[in-house]
Amino acid sequence: MPSLPPAIDLYVHSRGRGQLVVGLHDLNHTGRQMMDALSQLGPREFHVVAPDLRGHGNSPAPAGPWSIDDFASDVARVISESGGPAIVIGQGVGAATALALALGHPSLVRGLVITGVGPRNEDADAQDRWTKVARILHERGQEGIALTAEAMAARPDWRGALPQIDVPTVVLAATGDRSVPVESQRELGTWLRQAQVHTVKAGHDVATEFPEALIDALREITAGDRAVVTA
Repeated sequence: MPSLPPAIDLYVHSRGRGQLVVGLHDLNHTGRQMMDALSQLGPREFHVVAPDLRGHGNSPAPAGPWSIDDFASDVARVISESGGPAIVIGQGVGAATALALALGHPSLVRGLVITGVGPRNEDADAQDRWTKVARILHERGQEGIALTAEAMAARPDWRGALPQIDVPTVVLAATGDRSVPVESQRELGTWLRQAQVHTVKAGHDVATEFPEALIDALREITAGDRAVVTA
């Protein structure tokens, strides 16, 4: 088992046994979002783990500022303690965390399902939108979610690093996503060495609107694993 990175202990939802699957939720949700989305997975076939990301749900919110790498380190600890590596499914903030995890802790990731994020850093307009959202959240006393929005605003441009990720990946590019244009999500797939890009008719919240797409993508990855073993 790899050494555990500096991180905080997250509250974790968990069920089943078998192949480890980690679901990472979006901004202002909890791990329950991903547990619900993946509820059709057989408990004897998959061990589904879905943490509340830092600042969300029952997980702590340490003093900021935070980076997406901080989120990735938290999840790396969860995967290590769950007996990883894992197939990681992420949406929005969870997708950004999954990419940072695969770059920073590659031994813990054996596959990725990604939706609701692009490969580039935010442009000036997008940073301004994130900053305004964070300001409103701070005013409402939602510190953890506000710090998460600030971390998303400051996330790096990953294009030069993404070819380092060499695990089976499915990118679900949602045509109705008003937060991340579908073209940006498709571009993400061009930078990943083993990516398949599927266009889905959904908005940004694929986990709620079209959870079957996440499950189909997961099974696409596991079917590929079985093919390699059989060969």
